[in-house]
Amino acid sequence: MLEPISALLITYALTALVATLAAVVLWRPLSILLAELCGTEERSRFWTVWSMVMMVATPMLFVSLSDLATSPADLIRGTMTSALMGVLLALVGMGCAVWTRSPRRDA
Repeated sequence: MLEPISALLITYALTALVATLAAVVLWRPLSILLAELCGTEERSRFWTVWSMVMMVATPMLFVSLSDLATSPADLIRGTMTSALMGVLLALVGMGCAVWTRSPRRDA
């Protein structure tokens, strides 16, 4: 069994690692896409940074809302589930925002 403070620190560290990895992987492609959609580099940079903050903050929020387990297996399972759901929710939100603002070809 883990001490509650140890479990909490492990939870946040694991979540930060997963969320930061997702943000780093998406930084460049999202930056290029937003440069095309936003029109100016300043707007693109702002929305890229904002998206990356949301990519990290959303999983942290999901993990904070879940119950803290002290069993190592339950802790990792719950943390990964909450963190990945948070990343998925952030991606869905960003995807919807980009998709609705992307130019369409008239067929």
